[in-house]
Amino acid sequence: MFKKISYVLLALSLLLSIFPTLGLEKAKASDRYSDVGSNHWALDEIMYLADEKVATGDDTGKFRTTEPLTRAQASVMMTNALGASGLNRSAASFSDVNRDFWAYTRIERAAEMGIFQGNNGKFSPNDSIEKAQVAAVVARAFFGQESQNNDSSLNYDDISNSFWANGYIATLVDNNIIEDKGNYKPNQPATRAEFAVFLARAMNDNLRLSEENDENEDEDKTEVKPSDKEVLFEGIVDASTPLNVRKGPGTNHGVIETLRDGTKVDVYGIEGSWLEIYVNDAKGYVHQNYIDEADGIGSDDSSKPAQPIAEAKVTASTLMVRSGPSASYDSVGSLSQGDVVNIYEETSGDWVLIKFNGDWAYTHSGYLNDNTADKTIVIDAGHGGSDPGAQANGLVEKNVVLSVALKVEDLLEDDGVDVVMTRRNDTFISLSGRVNIAERANADSFVSIHANAASAAAEGAETFYNSSSKAKESRELAEAIQDRLVRDTGMSYRRVANAGFYVIKNTTMPSTLIELGFLTNSKDANRMKKAGYNDKAAKAVYNGIKDYYDW
Repeated sequence: MFKKISYVLLALSLLLSIFPTLGLEKAKASDRYSDVGSNHWALDEIMYLADEKVATGDDTGKFRTTEPLTRAQASVMMTNALGASGLNRSAASFSDVNRDFWAYTRIERAAEMGIFQGNNGKFSPNDSIEKAQVAAVVARAFFGQESQNNDSSLNYDDISNSFWANGYIATLVDNNIIEDKGNYKPNQPATRAEFAVFLARAMNDNLRLSEENDENEDEDKTEVKPSDKEVLFEGIVDASTPLNVRKGPGTNHGVIETLRDGTKVDVYGIEGSWLEIYVNDAKGYVHQNYIDEADGIGSDDSSKPAQPIAEAKVTASTLMVRSGPSASYDSVGSLSQGDVVNIYEETSGDWVLIKFNGDWAYTHSGYLNDNTADKTIVIDAGHGGSDPGAQANGLVEKNVVLSVALKVEDLLEDDGVDVVMTRRNDTFISLSGRVNIAERANADSFVSIHANAASAAAEGAETFYNSSSKAKESRELAEAIQDRLVRDTGMSYRRVANAGFYVIKNTTMPSTLIELGFLTNSKDANRMKKAGYNDKAAKAVYNGIKDYYDW
């Protein structure tokens, strides 16, 4: 196996079972699937995948919870979860999966990404996947290839220290995805419900097990309903099945009510992809995918502030103005660099209320005011010392990324940026140590530089962010650097994706992890070996950071 596979979350459906002790407290109702009742042990995880539009049932309205998961189904789920599209090769890679097979493009992509491998030229798409195999796939994808080396001891009665998947299973235990007791039953086929549990918990921290294994202790506190003047907009439920209203902004929170299609609601706040509403004077949250705006922002000027609270200058070359406080709302125009706007109100997120062409509108606060001075940026050269990282085609990851990182440091310092390096030589620094360096520095952003490894066919640059902290800013930083890497180094554009890498998951500032290219791909490796590549890559990272901050 390669040293690491850096494919991480985004969205999907279905993952592995564990004993009756798995469960979080269940939601009160589920009308989406006839075989997922209100007391089903995997209800919260299945509904999370459904709410995120990453899992579907069959034409009869069933989720088919007890059916074994096949390799073809898992290929579709994993590629969806990792944000990868299908790969339509002109010639099939496996003798038993022709181009007419329903999951052909997904199987090709899963194989190209190194998620699954065939045997003797066959993929065996209809074979079931054992629980040990699922643990390996999930651990590698969400927690890195190095999870195979996890030597934590396990308490399962049927898992020995020498078992081939011991490290993967231990990684899932360490990340509170499964409980460490009883029998794991590694050679049994995984069911669709079991797969849903593993996947949902890997994707969403809030669904994971905890010592108390309960919901937010503050959820039951009495909330005073805001005044009508605090309504952001009126919405209408657009859902084919009853929409769950939850106690908090996430599917790990209990259901307090359900709303029928067409029901009108007042929206008072936005937390990520969840909208704050009140039902029977009780505070609740619904997913924004199922709410359409009814009356438009600014339809009632009497509910808006009479005087601005601040004045700001636009720092982006073009800044979109939208009808509501998120990028999912329609654009109503744009502002240009240097434009001055009055801010009338700040939302619970990163959007502010402004006047645009005489009407109320919203724009992102991250591109307002001069934001270029007194920056502290942490540059993290991945691996080092006893941890060489990926090795292929005569290249060693720790050496490539250190050279690039040091050049990025020079470029940023020439701009007057305070740069903090996690390492400046061939030294091993733990993942937690890298995070601590960034946190102690109170950094404005964190950029971790890596090089990739997978199958020989995998190629291109990709960048990752994590949604646990500063999600929007982190994604924008990742996108800015990714665009520059592709433009300035000639690497192909692979993707920008949400990922669970430790260093970007545990830093509290805007953070991104860069994969410069694949050492295991001859085309990428040859490009990295060319004279001047490190300078180009460093300039691309530097320019991406500049683009993000609009210097």
